[in-house]
Amino acid sequence: MFFPEAWKFDLRVNYYPTAKNELRFKVSAPIVMVVEDDSQSLYLIQRYARTSGYQLVNAWQGEEALTLARQARPAVILLDIVLSGIMGWDVLEALRADPVTSHIPVIICSALDEAEHAQAAGAAGYLRKPVYYDDFLAALKDAGVRP
Repeated sequence: MFFPEAWKFDLRVNYYPTAKNELRFKVSAPIVMVVEDDSQSLYLIQRYARTSGYQLVNAWQGEEALTLARQARPAVILLDIVLSGIMGWDVLEALRADPVTSHIPVIICSALDEAEHAQAAGAAGYLRKPVYYDDFLAALKDAGVRP
């Protein structure tokens, strides 16, 4: 299991490492997991999530996202399509096939116009980049996630 060194001491991420490769989250707010390899998009979504009272974890690559989703058990996953390594569509398929993560709503977040493909692939919603705050909140509400 791979976690970047920055996560271990990054106070902006609301989790507490309790043992090697084990995460323990605060129970006060739902966890939003963001799978995004673009730092500007990630920063924007992080601001939205924190402003709205959500806890946040993020993954930069598809393989990392699959591992983190099983471990963190987020309330919702915001998933970019174009990632290094495994593409977002393959990550979504793997999440749906895994009994541990199959129930987690996934919202596709992409600059590509793929809303119909996202719905057909089993996504709970679709956000077009750049993501606006009201659209972010509406997508989470539609997915049944509230702070």
